[in-house]
Amino acid sequence: MKTLKILLIDDHKMIRDGIKSMLESQENKYKFVVDEAADGEEGIAKAKLKPHIIIMDYQLPKLSGAEAAAIILNQNSKAKILALSNYNEYMYIDKMVKTGVKGFILKNIGPEELLKAIETILSGSIYYSSDVALKLMAFDSDSTQGKKLSKKNKLTQLLSEREIEILRYITDEYTSDAIAHRLNLSKRTVDSHRQNIMTKLDVKSVAGLIKYAIPWLHQA
Repeated sequence: MKTLKILLIDDHKMIRDGIKSMLESQENKYKFVVDEAADGEEGIAKAKLKPHIIIMDYQLPKLSGAEAAAIILNQNSKAKILALSNYNEYMYIDKMVKTGVKGFILKNIGPEELLKAIETILSGSIYYSSDVALKLMAFDSDSTQGKKLSKKNKLTQLLSEREIEILRYITDEYTSDAIAHRLNLSKRTVDSHRQNIMTKLDVKSVAGLIKYAIPWLHQA
């Protein structure tokens, strides 16, 4: 059984206890070793121990989750942070996503989805709970960026057929290795396509790519 070190950053002990209980209920595949922090500053200090996953609330004392996440990622760019909130308001989601967190879930999820989010992030992909993904899609549909894309008449005006094919796999959370295997390509070729896609769509991260592309793939 593989051991996973988890850091929970939340100012409510009841929430931390609830998450620990959910993790323990899923210990058929992993042994979870859980550390806790009650505010952003304590979380930053404990993140230096390099847990496998950091589960962090947005609303924290002293520093917001976005501020704390930015500092943690500045200290360790490979940190895997899963944002947590009671709210699916775009403002909260957007601030956390822009820091470079690897996922965003709501506190009403069950233990199976929590484990799925952790495994997805550990694999190198992004995870948004369904409510969060819908909020991102709804906002982007009304955004200036969305209108700019519409004027260019769909993604087919921007990307090649192969790039759109790869983009679909990326938004379905496939890694470059998995895409390469499915399309019988080298990983280097997939990575090159991925970079070209990001350049053409003017986004800086995979999180930004997913957020930008999901609403328009249905039009392509």
